[in-house]
Amino acid sequence: MRSMMSWCCGPDGRPDFDRMTKFMARDDRARRFDAAGWALFFIWVGIAWLAEVSIAVGLLGVAAITLGMQAIRKVSGVPVEGFWVLVGLGFAIAGAWQWYDVEKPLAPILLIAIGVALLVWRVWPWSRRSDGK
Repeated sequence: MRSMMSWCCGPDGRPDFDRMTKFMARDDRARRFDAAGWALFFIWVGIAWLAEVSIAVGLLGVAAITLGMQAIRKVSGVPVEGFWVLVGLGFAIAGAWQWYDVEKPLAPILLIAIGVALLVWRVWPWSRRSDGK
């Protein structure tokens, strides 16, 4: 990810004030989206608690808020945060798991999947990119 200074400089290396203004506007939108997402989260948790909805509905609501905010960021030209997409998918999976009342516990399966992903992504030499990272 490029820093603001490298993004806001023109080809000659001098500051490009039009690009700086666009960068700051995007950063302001990102902060507003983050605040809106947290506000919706707290509102939803309060409603779900008062309405005594099932844990499955509560988790699916949080997934909808989390993934919905990332979709809004994408549509608005603000960078999507991959971490929150994964968190939203995790909430969706957990909610569906509860909704369908799957007998096997979810946590051990997720731990195994995360361990396998780490092995493939970071440990085995053939899985590394050509730039050595």
